[in-house]
Amino acid sequence: MKQFLFFSLLFLTTITNAQTNLIKNGGFESELINWRGEEIASISPYDKKFGQKSALINQFVGAEWKALDQIVSLPKNTYAVEFSVWIKTESIEDQKEAYKAGAMIAEFTDASEKKISSENIAQVKGTTAWTNYKKTIKVPADAKKIRIMLALAQTNGSIYFDDVKAITLSEEEYLRQNPIAVSSESQKSDSGLKIFSNGNFENNLSSWNGSGLISTTDKKEGNAASEITSKTAEWKAIDQIADINPNDKTIEISGWLKAKDIQQGKDSWNNGMLIIEFKKDNNQKASEDQVIATVTGTTDWISFQKSFTIPQGALQYRIMIALSNCTGTLLTDNIEVKLSK
Repeated sequence: MKQFLFFSLLFLTTITNAQTNLIKNGGFESELINWRGEEIASISPYDKKFGQKSALINQFVGAEWKALDQIVSLPKNTYAVEFSVWIKTESIEDQKEAYKAGAMIAEFTDASEKKISSENIAQVKGTTAWTNYKKTIKVPADAKKIRIMLALAQTNGSIYFDDVKAITLSEEEYLRQNPIAVSSESQKSDSGLKIFSNGNFENNLSSWNGSGLISTTDKKEGNAASEITSKTAEWKAIDQIADINPNDKTIEISGWLKAKDIQQGKDSWNNGMLIIEFKKDNNQKASEDQVIATVTGTTDWISFQKSFTIPQGALQYRIMIALSNCTGTLLTDNIEVKLSK
């Protein structure tokens, strides 16, 4: 009997630890304690979703960055984090750039608080009633902390925040809640080769590496698109590596691109682009990188399609979506890859 009670308690403790809310005072019942940026925000006792209070950020002119933030440590062995927040907005201006909005942003950092990756949990404009936003993100390699930002990101208006959460998940819990991720993260052909997956970004950035965001407000098809934004002229990209069957001779890549105020960098190739790299192995290229599509300025959604002959000896290909030493926002959706003999 004692042994049964011991294991029961151990099981309950494990479940409790695996589903910890990392955010302190996420309901703002203790004013702005635990949050930084109290000089730009206030507490609203009149308009709230739960409890007695919510946080409010107002800005009527200037369109500056205004945000509350909180940095929390990731418990060891956390596989993913489920972020959620309730948001209400009033007259948030629609700026040219999509990222200039009311937002909740989760930034994963290393132990020294250097950014590893950033994810938009919510991105809101206009006037909206209380709405719940939720997104589950896998913890990047080497991430030790998370910085939660509640912001008016370079726009004007009013935004209320309530019930902010960051719930830790074990791998088992994550896969149980996201059954699609099981197949998309480990998709292989009958021959055991890793195949290209999640080109429509419906499963966030699963299967992709690098620093990017998911846009749920500006997409060509489905519910999401990838978004890469940079305010400085530097290389910023996401990429995915997949295998090539030895019998395959050609590869065709198609999809959609959209540019928002992409300012070309120093050289003519410094713009928004998709690139393919053929690899013999992890360290050796089979040929020089080749451009699939490019975009600059501000555009509507543009389709692209391009075929390549697979170089001799190539065993893998790498698709890169990049802002190549330029500034602006690059959106991508519905990327498809077809290999043929």
